[in-house]
Amino acid sequence: MDTNKKDIKKNVNDVDQEISAARVDDVVDVHQSMIAEAAYYKAESRGFAPGHEMEDWLKAENDIMNNSYSP
Repeated sequence: MDTNKKDIKKNVNDVDQEISAARVDDVVDVHQSMIAEAAYYKAESRGFAPGHEMEDWLKAENDIMNNSYSP
């Protein structure tokens, strides 16, 4: 009986870790989507001129991180 309790506790902990990892993945996905959208609008505002993709991304990332982005 003790072994079963230990197994159940271990399984519950494993599930908790998987849920936490999934939540982190969701947050990362949302964060990346927000940056991509902000970078798109930065590119759009300069007529999608090529050669500024990294600059747009980094500025967008900075805006999102500092909560200063507004579409």
